[in-house]
Amino acid sequence: MSFFSEYSAVFKLLKEKQQVVFYSESGYYYQYFEKLIQDLLSNGIEICYITSDAKDPLLATAPAKMKVIRVKWLLGFLFSKLKADVMIMTMPDLGNYLFKRSPEVGVYVYMFHAAVSTHQQYKKAAFFSYDAIFCTGEYQQKEIRKAEELYGLRTKNLISYGYLLLDKIQRSVSSVSVKNEEKLTILIAPSWFDGCIFDTCIEELLSELSKLPYKVVLRSHPEFEKRKKKSFKKIQQLIKQYPGMEIDRLPSVLERLQSTDILITDRSGIAFEFAFGIKKPVLFIDTSLKINNPDYKELEIEPIENSIRSEIGVAISPNNLEQIKDKLIELQVMSVGFKQKMENLSSEFFYNSESAYKTGLDYIISKLRND
Repeated sequence: MSFFSEYSAVFKLLKEKQQVVFYSESGYYYQYFEKLIQDLLSNGIEICYITSDAKDPLLATAPAKMKVIRVKWLLGFLFSKLKADVMIMTMPDLGNYLFKRSPEVGVYVYMFHAAVSTHQQYKKAAFFSYDAIFCTGEYQQKEIRKAEELYGLRTKNLISYGYLLLDKIQRSVSSVSVKNEEKLTILIAPSWFDGCIFDTCIEELLSELSKLPYKVVLRSHPEFEKRKKKSFKKIQQLIKQYPGMEIDRLPSVLERLQSTDILITDRSGIAFEFAFGIKKPVLFIDTSLKINNPDYKELEIEPIENSIRSEIGVAISPNNLEQIKDKLIELQVMSVGFKQKMENLSSEFFYNSESAYKTGLDYIISKLRND
């Protein structure tokens, strides 16, 4: 889309008030919106879906009653002028940088794209400007309420929504036939912070894994590719040295997790999806903590991604990667009884249930004004 085409589309959009607007930074995030979008459409609600991704599949396959528009140059302007009853995003830091609240939007809703805590991996004010937050579990509600009290913030609507991707992963795994590949598949899927696997020890890790009889797949976070293009190109060149290794290009993390036997990650939320969705233990590389809020300890609440790390996997220091074969054996031992353990922990931590999801759906519908 040219600048002038975008200009025309944006100003056409601003002429009317929308019912529900979704904003997606990348086509990758549609998987978190999918069920909600489908159910809102089935309730006769019109949806406007704004994406920044030229490859977002919805640009070519939008359902009926759903406007889809890609905005690149005028995104900040569009945010500040938008008219809508409800706007839903997986993007934190509303109002803190380029993307400001519009006075013509009734309710801003945040939906998590990772089941981690709210106060360590996110910036301190990441959720301050939202009106409602769809929480994955009670731990997030406690963290947000504590932050409101500690910093004198207005009270937000906290919805016991759950983490729908876990349910989707579990359903998809149960419907997949047994793999016929001779080699087990290792997926390396780090987060994108400074200090992640790709920044610190990827060369050593690949070297050690090349000595073992596994198929190895690397999946980068979309933000890593966007923000660290040179580093990602180096990784693409590096992996060419090793037969049997490849870069994952599947658009959905769901497809990749279905065919993964062993997940290697650092501080990424994908660990939750693998442990609680696929129900297999994770091999963690003990990189530095992913800290985007240096004041996270003020809440005096241990982030969930730290507190349950030893419950869902085995850790290895990036300085001891020559021991990775032994750690993979530890994973095999840990896998005995792991499925039941994850089912028990999941019911303890997450809201996942149809009634919890419906609470979020009903909340959105209740905020639509028939002006």
